Amino acid sequence: MIRVEVFSDVICPWCYIGGRRLERAMRIVEARSRTRFRAHYRAFELNPGMPAAGMERRAYRTAKFGSWKRSQELDAGTATAAADDGITFNYEAMARTPNSRPAHRLIKLAEQRSQLGSAMADRLFSAYFSEGLDVGDPDTLAQLGREVGVDASLGELLLDAGPIDQAVEDDVRRAEQLGVRSVPFFIVGGLAVPGAVSVDCLVTLLAEHALVLPATTPGLDEAGGLDSPGCGS
Repeated sequence: MIRVEVFSDVICPWCYIGGRRLERAMRIVEARSRTRFRAHYRAFELNPGMPAAGMERRAYRTAKFGSWKRSQELDAGTATAAADDGITFNYEAMARTPNSRPAHRLIKLAEQRSQLGSAMADRLFSAYFSEGLDVGDPDTLAQLGREVGVDASLGELLLDAGPIDQAVEDDVRRAEQLGVRSVPFFIVGGLAVPGAVSVDCLVTLLAEHALVLPATTPGLDEAGGLDSPGCGS
């Protein structure tokens, strides 16, 4: 089993697109090589200073992008990009931009207890982008966890300390060490691909490791990042 590390944030539409493309790429390479892959989601916070209760989405996006019109243009761009990825973006239903730390804790719990981190991440993406649910709300998160098969207590989701939160914090610090500045960011062995690149690009990345996974820990280059196979978006 070869692990693919995926740095992402549940409020990032390109991470939703990239995750779906990765799943397709893994199935393609598995069918060709009989090698098994498994996505391992790592936390990245696009808004580390977001209030615990989140913010009204229109106000947040207007402040971030200069106007609501510009925000809508960007939303339309992701919807167009995802046309072939089986994703429905329902931006009109999205009322709030959440603090994503509790959602990252839920992904960690799902992974540690049942190796369901990838399934949990995908459910959170669909809940937020397709159903317009507030994935920063602990009651909503607890329900989504139960749907996937993870029984998460409100205390575990809200606790700003402890082993689960520390695991999230470790991911955030690891991303800083690697020089990850945007997500999604995929890593297999010593190769990395940033961005929601095409399925073909991800197939190329995975095929590099379909037979033998490097035994050494991925090393940093002089710029602080990982080696890249040079695949364009």
